[in-house]
Amino acid sequence: MLDNAEVTVIGGNGGHGLVSFHREKFVPKGGPDGGDGGRGGRVFLRAVDDVYTLERFRSKKKHVAGDGGNGGPSLRTGAHGSDLTVDVPAGTVVFDTEDGAPLADLKSPGDTVLVAHGGRGGWGNKKFASSTNQAPHYSAKGQRGEELRIRLELRLLADVGLVGLPNAGKSTLLAAVSNANPKIAAYPFTTLEPMLGVVNVGYERYTMADLPGLIEGASEGYGLGFEFLKHVRRCRVLLHLVDCTSPDPVTDYELIESEIHAYDPKLDNVVRVIAVTKADEDLEIAKASAATLAKHVEREVRVISAEDGTGIDALNTTLMELVRVAREEAADEPPEEIPVLRPPGQERFGVHVIDDQLFEVEGRRVVSFVEMMDTDMEGADEEIARRLERWGVIAELRRAGAKEGDQVRFGEVTLPFIG
Repeated sequence: MLDNAEVTVIGGNGGHGLVSFHREKFVPKGGPDGGDGGRGGRVFLRAVDDVYTLERFRSKKKHVAGDGGNGGPSLRTGAHGSDLTVDVPAGTVVFDTEDGAPLADLKSPGDTVLVAHGGRGGWGNKKFASSTNQAPHYSAKGQRGEELRIRLELRLLADVGLVGLPNAGKSTLLAAVSNANPKIAAYPFTTLEPMLGVVNVGYERYTMADLPGLIEGASEGYGLGFEFLKHVRRCRVLLHLVDCTSPDPVTDYELIESEIHAYDPKLDNVVRVIAVTKADEDLEIAKASAATLAKHVEREVRVISAEDGTGIDALNTTLMELVRVAREEAADEPPEEIPVLRPPGQERFGVHVIDDQLFEVEGRRVVSFVEMMDTDMEGADEEIARRLERWGVIAELRRAGAKEGDQVRFGEVTLPFIG
């Protein structure tokens, strides 16, 4: 089961604004009527409960929303680009690959987060008209959509998680009670990645996860370490399996529990069911192991066999009841707010001196405006200069030492300074 993937999400580009003038019989001086471009589509991630792995992202690495339509005459605005919603398994955590910062935790089905904004549509020439500029012959280009490289990490969200030492019978149990087909062999570490199955109990069902076996030191990263434990924390109920053929079932049990506690003490509060496995090999030894373990933990320890079905029906009924209660408790909890991916860009701008003849202006509003202007159009340069003067950018560049002929960088656009 693929539980890590890196993908690129790209918002759609905004549509271009149009340069157009009203043409109508008997109206010799029609004004500008170029429409604005449409907004580019956005990319969302949505958690669903019928997808259990990130396998689809192994081959599809890029997800792009639709572009906005260009503006039309008679003030017609271009169509907005189609949004793209990408389904991921519930339990997926999203990270920014650039700095490793977590962006969202899509724990429950229906959780949705915006990961890439679409570009703004460019203004048509009508938007630039004023009392002193009644016939602008320029418009704005559509803004490019946001592009972001993200890492998806599936922290398995299962109703029941199977824990125990390697070869404790976890895969055998999962295969016996569900539709899963895990690898089963008479040697440890046959399970190298989580396997999920659906268990039907009457008219209800729950999901069971066969998780890789632990060894001593797993909480410090030994063996499969964190690759296992990151999934344990997302289970509603833990079924702890102990091999009845072990010479010391109590030590086996304590080793697993101590590693889970060392990784995250909060996991002590997750409901446990304890079962001694492989009763088909020797039922009396299994009962004796269960009695010894029950005396130590001071709670019931079940005796089961996935091979001949001993205790399986009663175990499934108990697990279904515990899962039902855990689901109801989770439903009563107030929903967590979907985290904001990143703070919005500040409206203020800043001027930085790169060298004696190169300056850089930062600020979302200023930079995006300059990038969207088509400087090849008649009058566009004058419009940029007017806006920069009005917003105080020219004055700030002068204070920083900019002189006539110096270069000023606005994002991906560099212009000569005229001040």
